[in-house]
Amino acid sequence: MAKVKVIVDGVEYEVEVEELPGGKFRVSFEDKEYTVEARGLGIDVGALSVPAQVSAPALTPTPAVTPAPVTPATPAPAPTGEGVVTAPMPGKILRVLVSEGEQVKTGQGLLILEAMKMENEIPAPRDGIVRKIFVKEGNTVNTGDPLMELG
Repeated sequence: MAKVKVIVDGVEYEVEVEELPGGKFRVSFEDKEYTVEARGLGIDVGALSVPAQVSAPALTPTPAVTPAPVTPATPAPAPTGEGVVTAPMPGKILRVLVSEGEQVKTGQGLLILEAMKMENEIPAPRDGIVRKIFVKEGNTVNTGDPLMELG
């Protein structure tokens, strides 16, 4: 999730934002979550990819944000096996942060994926040992491509 500044009805707020498919975003603010749709940005947000963790500068969008009830996120099953970490979006592998045989903890950074000129650290979804790394620095991946397997 990225921390960004938004202006709603002239009031500035710092919120955490996670991009969802179809031009929608999950916005966390003061221990509450909202699913919102961005409109009036002048770009086709429906064509954007879904980032995992984003390191982004503060943004100040001025279009209206319409809150909607939050639907609990259900993780998509890994297409190639339970222990396989897959690419959440298309991009380029900038750095692999772990090596095969290494013990990792939930949330620990596994690799850095560049997407839309932003560096996204892909975290370990659970504790485990890195069994196999399927990518190397400089590789280009698509959404759903296997990155590494945890055992």
